[in-house]
Amino acid sequence: MATYAELAQSLYPNMPPDVLALFSSEWARTGDPQVAIAEVRRSDAYDIAFPGNKRPDGTVKFDEVTYTGLKESYIGTLQEYGIPRNTSVDLLTDRFTGLIEGEVSAREFAQRIDATFQGIQENIPEVQTYYRENFGLDLTPEAIFIGALDPTVGEEIVAGRITTAQIGGEAARAGFTITSDFAQRLQRAGISQAQARQLFTSAETEIPRLQELQTRGGVQVPDQISLEDFTEAAVFQSPEELEEIRRLEREEESRFAPVGGAARTGRRVTGLTEL
Repeated sequence: MATYAELAQSLYPNMPPDVLALFSSEWARTGDPQVAIAEVRRSDAYDIAFPGNKRPDGTVKFDEVTYTGLKESYIGTLQEYGIPRNTSVDLLTDRFTGLIEGEVSAREFAQRIDATFQGIQENIPEVQTYYRENFGLDLTPEAIFIGALDPTVGEEIVAGRITTAQIGGEAARAGFTITSDFAQRLQRAGISQAQARQLFTSAETEIPRLQELQTRGGVQVPDQISLEDFTEAAVFQSPEELEEIRRLEREEESRFAPVGGAARTGRRVTGLTEL
């Protein structure tokens, strides 16, 4: 027989864990899921998880499944215009809350986005020139577009958070999860979104290969090359990390050297000095 926690998960698969736990607890206590969700909606945890979803009288505008789906539709629409998911979540949270408060449908939001895009696309080169000359920033069309969607993001663009969010998005695309501090360090080093894609795409292939070479040499998993180590070599040219990678490359080459002949050149980590 399914537990209340399992039943709660089946009803609200995308509900935050703390709110879900509260709901299953109330369901177990009251025996009625409708009473339980009503109790949950009066909690502070609910207001944090579902901002903008309450009317002044305390009733909700959307049920929780619809709320989550609507927010996802906003994010999906932006992705169609080249705005990565991480960028939307990082920079447009307040914007999404305002849309929920205004009960803006997915269709209406898509229409607004298209109108905004049509209104700025011809001026993107001029805006890029402005930011380059006044702030020393080379903005992508996506960064300019997101700034047009929410004027308050303009300050965030100047502060570099747009690029930081894009770096995080490129890491996620390659299967890595990085901290905001890590992304900010790359941003401060001048890494663009395109360069971040190059870095993480290379890391996606090279790190497993280098770790395999280390395993052959008896290196234990906790001490193997990480994304941070790879980045230190590829971006910051750290002598220690560069030497470790080069040592592994030399060992791989010597392993395939024929007796009495020149060593076969194996695969090498490329692009380490191009970023």
